[in-house]
Amino acid sequence: MSKAFVIGYDPGGNGAHGVAALEVREENGRWHSLSLQVEQVRTLRDAVAWLKDTCCDGRIVAAGVDTLTEWNSGPGGWRPADKRLKERYREVANQILAPNSLAGSMAVNGAAFLRLLRSRFRADSILVTEAHPKVCVFALTRRKYIWAEERASLEAWLLDQLGINVPPEIPFGEKDHCFDAGMAVLAALRGLNGDWRLDLHDLPDADQSGRVLFCGRNHYWWPAPPEPSAPGKP
Repeated sequence: MSKAFVIGYDPGGNGAHGVAALEVREENGRWHSLSLQVEQVRTLRDAVAWLKDTCCDGRIVAAGVDTLTEWNSGPGGWRPADKRLKERYREVANQILAPNSLAGSMAVNGAAFLRLLRSRFRADSILVTEAHPKVCVFALTRRKYIWAEERASLEAWLLDQLGINVPPEIPFGEKDHCFDAGMAVLAALRGLNGDWRLDLHDLPDADQSGRVLFCGRNHYWWPAPPEPSAPGKP
């Protein structure tokens, strides 16, 4: 039986692309974590190459991407998902920006990755979810975090959330790009297993004609109601 993977991608600028691949095994209708690999690479091309190499002996069953997986033609590009998160998580509302004002590295590389999934990884069979790592950490823990100060505890917390109890040394890196890719994996795994049943892309739009599905129908799985599970201090 071939291996199976849940992947995550955090699109950044040059040298700041985070990728993650979680090997999983299906048992009694649920996917269980086996091992996690992460890497920070220079470009989107490198990210795709790393994932193809890492997952070459298996298939990808789900993907989480820290980018816009659908657009909106209304004012500011605001989508129902963005409005819901901004209203619910006021403490981190500054992390939820109008889509039309987002950095090109996030929006362009993310959109390009979604397109490449179809041609390089047979994406029609892959469940894809949008992810918002920093707001998601707050939703799950009710804590803001500063990566440089809480790196060790956040790494341990994420591995525990993924169900990796005795991990090998995993080099998340000095920056949070690999951690964010890991959080995207978590969103994909939770949605794949039906643990996160809220799909923010299913929220009603005041103007249905505003939705722009530029890369097919994707998900935006989100924890609801949130169950706080705060990482401890390092």
